[in-house]
Amino acid sequence: MWYYYAMIKPKVTIHNTQAVQAAVKKALDDIMTDKFVTVGIHEDAGNHESDDITNAALGAVHEFGADINHPGGTSYGFASKAAAERNEVRFLKTGKGYAELGTTKAHEIKIPARPWLNPGVNSGNLEYIAIIEKAAAKGEPLDMTLNKIGVTAVGLVQKYMTDLRTPPNAPSTIKKKGSSNPLIDSGALRQSVTYKITSTKPTEGL
Repeated sequence: MWYYYAMIKPKVTIHNTQAVQAAVKKALDDIMTDKFVTVGIHEDAGNHESDDITNAALGAVHEFGADINHPGGTSYGFASKAAAERNEVRFLKTGKGYAELGTTKAHEIKIPARPWLNPGVNSGNLEYIAIIEKAAAKGEPLDMTLNKIGVTAVGLVQKYMTDLRTPPNAPSTIKKKGSSNPLIDSGALRQSVTYKITSTKPTEGL
């Protein structure tokens, strides 16, 4: 199973006393060489609630966009008598709805890129630096510092996902979801964002 995440790599210029410079530099060196914080949708997030795609794969589709060659065969028509009276056509589950008008032919679906992970993680760069500086001044254990960074990064990514509005969904999708947020339907994808601390350098992800 493929997984998708961003690795936090803090960059900092220190302006302070010599002792604090040395302490913060050591903390940064420890983080960059001994341990890694990965933030995003990890392997154990499993399948999305639709069960036909993993949460990690869906996250990657949103981050980078995708061109999907759909084989067609999706039913469309009126979901109810009232919908027929309004001439409101929508996709139907096979065997469901008030009246089927036909099925789609093979076609290409273009999903625009809606980056959420990289910008979400990067929005906290100053906060990560502040956490590291405070930890260095207190002599805080490395794992405690990394956990604080991970919790902060997850919260910022989830907030970025919540606030994102562009590119917008199609009007029909907004009507179906009842929301103008292109990344959130039930909230399952957002909830699958987590962090992990590892001593092994990741070989996949951003």
